[in-house]
Amino acid sequence: MGLLFLYWGMVLIGYGLGSKLRHIKNRLRWISTLLFVAIAALVFLMGVRMGSSEEVITNLGTIGLKALFMTIVIVAGSIFAVIGTRKLFRMNKFGELIQPLEEPSPVAKTAPEISTDLLSEDLPEIHKSNGHSVTLLILILISAGLFSGYFFVPKIFSSVESFEHLSSTLLVVGLCGLLFFVGIDLGLSGSVLNNIKSAGFRVIAFPVAVAFGSLFSAYLCSFVLPISAKEAVAIGAGFGWYTLAPIVISEQGYEIAGAISFMHNIIREFGGIALFPFVAGKIGYIEAASMPGVASMDLCIPMVERFCSEKIVIYSFLIGLIQSFLVPFLVPLIIGL
Repeated sequence: MGLLFLYWGMVLIGYGLGSKLRHIKNRLRWISTLLFVAIAALVFLMGVRMGSSEEVITNLGTIGLKALFMTIVIVAGSIFAVIGTRKLFRMNKFGELIQPLEEPSPVAKTAPEISTDLLSEDLPEIHKSNGHSVTLLILILISAGLFSGYFFVPKIFSSVESFEHLSSTLLVVGLCGLLFFVGIDLGLSGSVLNNIKSAGFRVIAFPVAVAFGSLFSAYLCSFVLPISAKEAVAIGAGFGWYTLAPIVISEQGYEIAGAISFMHNIIREFGGIALFPFVAGKIGYIEAASMPGVASMDLCIPMVERFCSEKIVIYSFLIGLIQSFLVPFLVPLIIGL
């Protein structure tokens, strides 16, 4: 929880600075490029960490396939839950309320032509770049990281523990810097508070929908995989928190379920990051923010700001925050039944 305050403290500091620099906004367009480069570097580092982990490599194979199956089903359930909630609130794929069509006035004059150049300035980044290319790039970075972590980390570092300590520090520092510039970018636009006010109670409905969709989909997996319903639901209740949920499940004597939980939560976080641009462009912004689980409140905020729009930041943050509160409560409760 301390890191959460640190991360969002950096966002707030950046936002305050950005709000003071709005008069030179046009000179700071390089921040968007910097954000993308920083995201790429962090994704690669995460891949290296995963490739250097003996636990990850050991759990590949049959357990990995079960975890992959559960991840696909659970993430699909989350996405469908978000789509249903979005339709209920009459919101489009960009997270905006659908306005009813108005009859044109018989005396209305023809609207003046609007420059497409001006319109393009307001389009989210996902429409300015190729979502497929970005997804492919992220997958390549993760694969390169896995390869580097598996083959090179043992040769360079005396122990995996020393690398994990160093890489963990680099991740925290890198993410702090990244979120600081995200805050500047948000501060330059100056519309965050209005976006929060306009979202209203809908920002709470979506985290609830994501949690329900994840848990119900996990329950359905128990009819296909050789695990009990409570094991399946407990795995789904991990919401991508791979350092907590697997430990709780394993401590209760469910070693196989704990291993599946570990791999599922890793795949959910990495898969959610890799497919984020594609899902944002093809399905919906809030749907993309729902995929990574608890990482939606910190690691994925730069991606939300880059590939969606700033109005989705509050949805992403609350989806991750509420899930992070649910994991320590739901996982022990469910696995202990």
